Amino acid sequence: MFATARKAANIRLTNTYESDELPELPSQSLPESYSLAQFYNELLRGGQNPNTDDDLTNLLVLHNCLKESPRLQREDDDEGYLGKVSSWISKAILPTSDVATHDDAPEDVTNATQQKDIHTARRKGSLGLQSLLKLLSLSDTQQQNVSTSSEFLISILAFTSPRDVWSTPTSLVTAQQILALPSIHTALQSPDFIPINILQRFIRPLFSASKPRTVTSAGRKAMPSSAPLKRYDFNEERASKPWLHETVYAVTVLEWAVRKISTTTLQTAWPLILPPLLTLLDTPSTPILTRGLLLITTILPKLPPQTLAQTGLASVFSDAIIPTTLYLPSITPLEESLEILRLAYDALFALYDAQFTLSPTASATPASPLTPAAIPKTPAPRDQTAQPDPNNQARISFLTSILRSSILPAFLHASQHPAIVSILLTQLTALIPKLGVHATRHLKDILPIISSVLTDPFAGVRLQDVLVALETLRMLVLNCWVRFREEVWRREGVRMLVLCWRAIGEVEAGRRGVEGIGEREREREREREREREREREREREREREREILESVKQEMKNTGKVFAKAVEGSVELKEELKPLLDVDFLAQNLDPSLYE
Repeated sequence: MFATARKAANIRLTNTYESDELPELPSQSLPESYSLAQFYNELLRGGQNPNTDDDLTNLLVLHNCLKESPRLQREDDDEGYLGKVSSWISKAILPTSDVATHDDAPEDVTNATQQKDIHTARRKGSLGLQSLLKLLSLSDTQQQNVSTSSEFLISILAFTSPRDVWSTPTSLVTAQQILALPSIHTALQSPDFIPINILQRFIRPLFSASKPRTVTSAGRKAMPSSAPLKRYDFNEERASKPWLHETVYAVTVLEWAVRKISTTTLQTAWPLILPPLLTLLDTPSTPILTRGLLLITTILPKLPPQTLAQTGLASVFSDAIIPTTLYLPSITPLEESLEILRLAYDALFALYDAQFTLSPTASATPASPLTPAAIPKTPAPRDQTAQPDPNNQARISFLTSILRSSILPAFLHASQHPAIVSILLTQLTALIPKLGVHATRHLKDILPIISSVLTDPFAGVRLQDVLVALETLRMLVLNCWVRFREEVWRREGVRMLVLCWRAIGEVEAGRRGVEGIGEREREREREREREREREREREREREREREILESVKQEMKNTGKVFAKAVEGSVELKEELKPLLDVDFLAQNLDPSLYE
């Protein structure tokens, strides 16, 4: 009955191999009429085991038949066959181990065979989900007859992440449409679906063999072991990680569960969800590692405040995240390193918030002034009778570990990469106010990072980095203003500001000349229609550069005023700057408002 349609489908699939678009079959190749029973018994051969070579062909025929809805004959037994056909589709579209990326696979195999498998999986997913949506939309009354088993729902959830190679824009949108259907949505909202069906029955068996040594089977911190590490075995590694090599969509389902789980459910389900997340962080593959960091950042705000303290998992998370901040060039490619660093620091600060946000010392200590007027003229006397707060000591220790174990080693190792230095400065801008006055003892280590940008002779070509460095310097002065009254730190601050202002002055002077030339160029370009859009783009780019330059100049003035306020009383800043102002170039470019 479907022989002609199968033949046409095979031809279309061969001719459109490189395309992700859903092929369409000629209407004359389809039967004149058909029913759900005929789909199941003749096209799908009685629901034969899916994931065969014929699956893609059958899915294409089924998809095109369902598009020709007038030809679909309704029968009395449609209710049963609707569930059978839907169940077969849900199994056929599941990604298999063929699409898993293996670092030890030969390059030619990865580039040829695997690309073919990935393309097939993408097509099967799009065709199958489109067919499911049409089946479930046949009648509102028939949606209740479709299986809402956990296996069926998990097959839909496998297509909810754009990070997966088997997902396409079509499959992502269609999966969301299916999940929004009333019967499916009701099943997903069941109190037992996430903790029991997903976490306990689906996720836990897949991750149990690769559980990290740092946690127990109950999800608590494990006692340190003196036993020697086991010898690494590639075969054992594959067997212990079925979620990575076999059930490749497990991480996607876990992502959905982490996003949707409620705080109430997490109070009892956290032992099921935290060990898999730590396993992801223990995986050196960049795609898996970045997804693990994202999940950590998502789950930590939902954890009950006392959970991390009672279970000892705060240090486990910290010990797992901090090493990821050292995935740096040249061992790690620069683009991958930038992605990992951003996510790793987001996770660290999420861990900080989960531990210390509700602490009164956490909200009081780092409340640094934001304006020069708020800087006192003399330091406040220290209360000799005050008792140390253990929670505050733990908070400062955590922040210090981020600085000492992550930011400073990363700068020493990768200071030649401006993009990485910019990320480190961004983290310092967030870290310094949290440390408050405790940042003072790290002044000699932080200033070289800021100085590497502000004193760069080519700072004019990295204005965005300069803006970040100035913000970091301003926060440092606001929190460590007492030390900046000392001569060595005061002179270093003056040196950085003056050299940076000179570089900005050179950029601004050069920009004026370029704009004059650009104006004449624009007059000529207006005569040629084909160049008009290019000129508009250049103008927009120049406007963006001017905006950044103005932001840098304004930040320079603000930082200079804060610096001047911090050191006032200890020295006459105008007299100290006078030798520098005698230089012609600086006399022309240094803004007097910096030290007024």
